[in-house]
Amino acid sequence: MDMPVVNSCRVDACAYNDDHACHALAITVGEENHAQCDTYISIPAQGGDPVSTGHVGACKMADCQHNVQLECQAPGIAVGYVQDQADCLTYAPA
Repeated sequence: MDMPVVNSCRVDACAYNDDHACHALAITVGEENHAQCDTYISIPAQGGDPVSTGHVGACKMADCQHNVQLECQAPGIAVGYVQDQADCLTYAPA
């Protein structure tokens, strides 16, 4: 199974974000009833691999139409702000 790519990230304050690209090797999405990016961290240091593109490692949003056994099956996702939180913008209730 291939992990979906984080096609874009508009959360510039995240340590894994560089020029709207996620560089975390794998992010986790979801917190019970909210499709937030659990990997988001706002610290001064840069994180991740600067030459790699981020992927979705796990998704806890079991009610998403892209979720199969807590794994994202979307071809790629976008991350951005929803009311001051870094969220998976690709989340779609089943």
